[in-house]
Amino acid sequence: MQRHLAPVAALVVLAGATGCGSVESPTTPAITSAPPSGLGTPFAFTDASTGAKVGTITFTDVALAPADCVTDMVPGRVALAVHARVESLGTSRMVQPDQWLLSTVDRAGITQRTEDAILTDDCFATYTYSASPKPGTTVEGWSVVQALPDMVALQFMPLVQDESAPMDAPRFVTPAPATVTIPLATAPAPATVTAVAPASAAPAPSPAAPLPATTPEFAPESVASAAPTTVPTPKKTTTPAVGVACTLPDDGYATAADGSTLRCAKAGGPSAKWVQSVPLLGSRTPGAPCEVGAGVATSPDGEEMFCLGQGPDTNVWTILN
Repeated sequence: MQRHLAPVAALVVLAGATGCGSVESPTTPAITSAPPSGLGTPFAFTDASTGAKVGTITFTDVALAPADCVTDMVPGRVALAVHARVESLGTSRMVQPDQWLLSTVDRAGITQRTEDAILTDDCFATYTYSASPKPGTTVEGWSVVQALPDMVALQFMPLVQDESAPMDAPRFVTPAPATVTIPLATAPAPATVTAVAPASAAPAPSPAAPLPATTPEFAPESVASAAPTTVPTPKKTTTPAVGVACTLPDDGYATAADGSTLRCAKAGGPSAKWVQSVPLLGSRTPGAPCEVGAGVATSPDGEEMFCLGQGPDTNVWTILN
């Protein structure tokens, strides 16, 4: 699953980090040494409108998870496990990295989006996913996504919510910088998963020894007249809330009791649940100017769109499918 990647100068990585799409004539400067790894470097973010500190993120490990840890693996992709430490400052809440915020940069300098990875039960405990830290706290955990294997850098687009805003009018901070790029000195190595040894089976009784008689603790007076046990079917929650189970693809976006926007997603776990989302702004025109971090939108055809940078000063609504 691991592929060897030739070292690429950090200049190439940073040059292609701001846009999605093709590069007609990528140029590679003379390579004198491998770029240093960006792992372990704290990246600080501020509110672009006020300059106030909103949080930091430190990527501590990037590795390839075993292929059998992910169900429904997309052909040609690998399971990329990213471990990060996230700190929220002031009244802001930094959102934990996931498939919406993580992308990779290939050797041509092109940004490649990542896909959701549904972990199997055996690997879910190994790659523990932590919730986004509340203001003034720090958490760390794994995010597993499906990515293209030919990568030289990891790219992160922060998403920050201002929790001092009223519940009926949630506000998302426009962070600065809008993205950070972490050069990888070498290709991610396969992550080590510690397998739990199965419990030893009890020794079989000797054929010569008779099996011990089993005495039941109680016996019903009449088996025929015993009433069957009925397990009530749980009712579906009518009001979506963070952490509550939901159903894909029937559930998409919803509004929580406090007025915030929720999205049904398998955010690193084995089953779908409601997670906090940026506001759903309604229908927008693909390619129209937008503000990064303001929310998500849909095209006139109902396709999900995100506000992405297409140049130094241009952000437009983009369909990622």
